[in-house]
Amino acid sequence: MKSEKNNICSICNNTEDKIFRCRAALNFGTEYDLVECGNCGVLYFSPMPQIEELENFYTPSYYDFERHKHEGKGIAFAKKYLHKQTGKFIDVGCATGFFINGIQASSDWEVFGVDFGKAAVKFAREELGLNVVEGDLTETDFADGFFDFVHVNNVLEHVLNPVAVLDECRRIVKPDGVMYLSVPNGFVDSRDLIEFYKSEKIPARSKNGHIFFFPAQTLLKIIKDAGFIVEKTNTYGIRRGLRSLGWLPQKPKWKAPYFPQKQSESGGEAVTLENKKKHSDYYYQYRFAQLNLKMLSGLKNIGLDYQFILRPAN
Repeated sequence: MKSEKNNICSICNNTEDKIFRCRAALNFGTEYDLVECGNCGVLYFSPMPQIEELENFYTPSYYDFERHKHEGKGIAFAKKYLHKQTGKFIDVGCATGFFINGIQASSDWEVFGVDFGKAAVKFAREELGLNVVEGDLTETDFADGFFDFVHVNNVLEHVLNPVAVLDECRRIVKPDGVMYLSVPNGFVDSRDLIEFYKSEKIPARSKNGHIFFFPAQTLLKIIKDAGFIVEKTNTYGIRRGLRSLGWLPQKPKWKAPYFPQKQSESGGEAVTLENKKKHSDYYYQYRFAQLNLKMLSGLKNIGLDYQFILRPAN
């Protein structure tokens, strides 16, 4: 395997050669090397995509989420984690805001959100009336220790500077606050990209927009360096992880999302979602409880995602 020279790892600042893993893409016509840092083990796009590339990726169709599913998840999340009567809650990467809308509707907590997607933020503000900010968390001006609960679900793998986002989370959470963090297991999350490239001999499209792929030990280090203590860890997405690892059969059309897609296939200018409710509120809360029951304690390499409950170190 060839290596990449003069490429500084933004996670550990290692300047040594990086190990080439595959060619990858975000938008149609873009190509990057997916490289592995020999020091911290993180895999990432090289060079880092420009901000315009990210803006082009997060088109309105990216936010085609089922409203009632995510509102139901917010209701269930509030019951499980928000034990105080009230407080300030922020969802970093809130998308269209359905999750925090569920929290707001089922509790007395004051909710906030921040997201990179212009169309998603517009929808959350205008359609749901939510207090949502457009941009990167590091560009906001929340006061020190402003939030009782910081929620970061599948965000670090998308942003250009994950370490800075963690540092900002530590700054804005109260000394007795809580942070919920969910991040894909990079060992599993990168496997399909690499396998696609090996078999198809073309760059693999990062179908979810992931540009970082973190091993467990790297996550634990940057969490500690940011000033957090790990209170609890879990692993979930076990079946999907086993498929990527080859321990269960892949779905017949698993390669389809990894093929390059032309920009015209990505959707219009505004978020338009079907508002039809498919199931009852109890069903969505049941599915949330079911997901939690399927989690494994600790950080296991066979799952697709890791979950952390963090508290600020004193």
